[in-house]
Amino acid sequence: MRYFALILGKIIFFLLKIFGRSGGSLPGKTAIRFCPDMLSYFKYPKITILVTGTNGKTSTSNIIANIFKRAGYMTVSNSKGDNIINGITSLLIKNSNFTFEIMADALIIEVDELTLAKQLKNIKASDIVITNFFRDQLDRAGEMESIILKISKAMENYKGRLFLNEDDPNVKRFSKISKDIKIVSFGLGKEKNAKTENFDAKEGKFCPICNGILEYEYYQYSHIGKYHCKNCDFKSDMPNYLAKDINYEDNTFEVEVSANSEKEFDEISNKKIEKYKTSINATYHIYNLVSALAVGKTYGISSDDINTVFKNFNLGIGRMEKINIGDKKILLNLVKNPTGCNEIIKYIGNNENEKALIFLLNDNHADGRDISWIWDVNFEQINNLKYAIITGKRAYEAAVRFKLSNISENIAVEKDIDKAIAKMLDTNMDMYVISTYTGLFDIRKKLLDFKA
Repeated sequence: MRYFALILGKIIFFLLKIFGRSGGSLPGKTAIRFCPDMLSYFKYPKITILVTGTNGKTSTSNIIANIFKRAGYMTVSNSKGDNIINGITSLLIKNSNFTFEIMADALIIEVDELTLAKQLKNIKASDIVITNFFRDQLDRAGEMESIILKISKAMENYKGRLFLNEDDPNVKRFSKISKDIKIVSFGLGKEKNAKTENFDAKEGKFCPICNGILEYEYYQYSHIGKYHCKNCDFKSDMPNYLAKDINYEDNTFEVEVSANSEKEFDEISNKKIEKYKTSINATYHIYNLVSALAVGKTYGISSDDINTVFKNFNLGIGRMEKINIGDKKILLNLVKNPTGCNEIIKYIGNNENEKALIFLLNDNHADGRDISWIWDVNFEQINNLKYAIITGKRAYEAAVRFKLSNISENIAVEKDIDKAIAKMLDTNMDMYVISTYTGLFDIRKKLLDFKA
């Protein structure tokens, strides 16, 4: 049945191509109906890297894929973020031959957290990168702790390598799963905007080992930072790859590489410092970069190749995306949860100019039905906001949140997106658009139509 499912998937790809469509997840969705364990039959490349976590999956996996491409590897990845089983299966069907062999030197797959927990047993992965864990879409995924426990259970027989964010205690805990798993850690040194107190919604209050209180020397953002447990020896250590001395003016940072016991690192002295340049100067993006750097270095890819990717990397649709409409410049951002939204808010808040903002809030299935997360977002940090235009299915609820934040005297609800855009463009301020997932592509298309 698996061969029938594979051939059927390829036929669907062919037919969709004839009609000028990309295919998306339909071939995989159809194939899985006939062969539910389809992923277990593929012959995976020696380099098969899975990237998971709450925030940064798409960017991190795309950076890693670009690094391998730059280094000359034939690379396959789900660059558009189709990260659940249907999309991943489609990716593999499209890039395999009729004997299930993946035609690639390196396979980089962004994987939804729940999908990883369910499908890891079927994917022969060489490496898993975990970016971070935050509360996200509780109605679909459940509490963060339940997701982590499911992934931990799935990793009981995993023998590959783990790339872990040392600064997130919820990720660090995976270093304790098994002595058979090789650990490579990454993190950031204390950066200039780090705080000794943090009132953001955060999930790093308790030790995941003994349930004791975690004390923080500082927070980079949310619960990400330097921590230790008061009751046991669980703490953040010096990572194998440490990004530091971030210069937000010239978009540069340094990486300190520490000695590691693995053979791949034998040539590295106790400490080696290299300088890199980035196209985006946000703290959360530096985490994405240093995680990708750790992967690239582990596979012996040169610093020059990695730096070239860093300098030219575009975050993609809805991720710090700049759209120009005549002489108007708009920054478009996708948000999915309070932590990600707070980081965007901080970035916007660093701009002292007068601002106009469209906030689009939907509650479709892909967004998450529960919109209570907007009350954990620090909208109050948007300074000098002169005009807030609220749209989307849940515009009125979002408008109440904006009203109670007291950040602007001019808050308008406009359910018609075209009119919302027109109102924003009628101002002479710095312009921002923040949207949840299902509204992103619609409002982006309308912005580009204005551009045309």
